[in-house]
Amino acid sequence: MGFEIVGAERPAEIRDFSSLPRGESEVVARASWLGDRFAAGISVSAVDSSTDDQRLRLDGSYFGVTFGNYMVSIGSLAQWWGPGWDSSLILSTNARPMPRVTVERKYSDASTWPVFRWLGPWRAVISMGQAEGSGVAVPDSRLFAARISFRPRSWLEIGLSRTAQWCGDSRPCDLETFVDLLAGRDNPGDSQTIEAEPGNQMAGYDFRMRSPWMQLPVALYGQFIGEDEAGGLPAKFIEQVGLETWGGSGIGSWRGRIEYSDTTCAAPTDDPLRACQAFRSNSYPQGYVYRGRILGHSIDNDGRAWSLGVLWVRPSGMSVSLTARRLELNRDGAPDPQHATSPLGVTELDQYELQWTAPRFAGTVTMGVGYDAVSFGRPVGGSGLRGFLRYRRGL
Repeated sequence: MGFEIVGAERPAEIRDFSSLPRGESEVVARASWLGDRFAAGISVSAVDSSTDDQRLRLDGSYFGVTFGNYMVSIGSLAQWWGPGWDSSLILSTNARPMPRVTVERKYSDASTWPVFRWLGPWRAVISMGQAEGSGVAVPDSRLFAARISFRPRSWLEIGLSRTAQWCGDSRPCDLETFVDLLAGRDNPGDSQTIEAEPGNQMAGYDFRMRSPWMQLPVALYGQFIGEDEAGGLPAKFIEQVGLETWGGSGIGSWRGRIEYSDTTCAAPTDDPLRACQAFRSNSYPQGYVYRGRILGHSIDNDGRAWSLGVLWVRPSGMSVSLTARRLELNRDGAPDPQHATSPLGVTELDQYELQWTAPRFAGTVTMGVGYDAVSFGRPVGGSGLRGFLRYRRGL
């Protein structure tokens, strides 16, 4: 059991792996229970200045049942798929967690089957989520999501991810449609009409490759997600690449990284397709969103982001993180009311963020401050200082 209280000024529009506040004030109460076969958690949040007008939320609540090495759960738990620090191109915590039914492997033990033994330790998850029922072009859509990650070598981890928006008001929603979706028959050329398309899919792969030599503490990672499909395989990729390093001494441990993301279709090629508009589709005009926020990278389509960050953790539990970003948003340039971060056109800005966390007052205190410096355009959040203060305590 526990609770937290948060106060914020101008909550950040560009969200990363850290649990940034979503409103100007939040009060959260949590309780959880774990048994031999059953597990449950309840998290109730009261949020002020909410962007989706939901003041009372159950984000983080769940109920699960174990069957051998698998757990079946229902709830609203966050998912972060990929090795990135700043965001994920396919599923991140930028949007609120969608209510979903999930089946996942609990432990990553290697398979004993000879044909699969080469995969090494592996994990798998498959889920079906339910989107909002009003306020969007196609209410009550569903999100199918599946991922498998495996470690064939101690220094290499590979992930394969796939998501699909399907069903919803006025959209086909039967078993045959779902089978067509799984088979990849979801382009107008396959289904003849937009109305008959089974869904809107994204899929791709990611990796994290650590140096096998302990004397060289460095890791390279990347994520490549196809916005479209061609010949049954992902196409028109958006990309993210990064480099990490780390170290430690008697005064604590540290980890640094540099990361680059590009959400322009065909970004890894010499001929990017800005008119493609990643995270958008004709089948679901609201886009690849839940409650107004992109399910993938928070810079939305046609954006580029460079980030440089360092995290320092003391033995006492105190930590300090510093992040600097350079962002180019909506590089297509056309005004787009649906663009989450820059609806009026091209925007260029620099961001600087500092966070401090320490055990205090029988709990944990986190303080964050940031500054956005806009050099061109008009992003949603504007320029200026922002910050938050959070207090967490277990009971």
